[in-house]
Amino acid sequence: MAWGTFVVTVPSAVWRVLMIVGLMPGTTDLRQFELAGDAAFAYGYVVTLSVVQLTAGFLTVGLVRPWGERLLGRRVPLAPVLVVATLGGLAVVWLFDISMVGALLSGQRPDAGLVSGLPLAVMVTCYAPILLWGPLELAATAGYGLRRRPRRRPPHHHQEVLPTGGKQPSPHTANPSARSRATPAVVGTSEHQIASRKPGRQESM
Repeated sequence: MAWGTFVVTVPSAVWRVLMIVGLMPGTTDLRQFELAGDAAFAYGYVVTLSVVQLTAGFLTVGLVRPWGERLLGRRVPLAPVLVVATLGGLAVVWLFDISMVGALLSGQRPDAGLVSGLPLAVMVTCYAPILLWGPLELAATAGYGLRRRPRRRPPHHHQEVLPTGGKQPSPHTANPSARSRATPAVVGTSEHQIASRKPGRQESM
């Protein structure tokens, strides 16, 4: 979506520059209308507007590229990017999707009705993609924010550590109390065996 944001800004910017320099066929009357006042200002305004439009569109690409997260060895702060990109997207939606469309619906054309026929179709074709600029930028901004949001670490589960070699401990090793309870029985058995042997030795003597 971020690359799409940049792509949709290109046709109208190129058309605008070609028109003002006289290289767009069928727009001679519109060009003369734009240059009727201050020609230097008209040239500067159109060129500057096109450059700003392309630059803003290209900056949106940073939302999906590594330099949008780390620039010149430093991590790019998340909050300022989200604020600027969101405000920019909303501004573009207002300028083109609301203001320009509203003017067209009320009969106000940006070319003052000076372009017609095939040149008009070319102009409409070049300007139509600009309606996607705002929505695409807002969508790319939302994806950028979701991708960079802090992730919660999974809860740590206690795991029993087995002895070296991965063998299960023997019952006596695992339960020392059981081993201690078994010891007196063994001792008692030994003493009984010794006592039973003593009479036999006395008789032999």
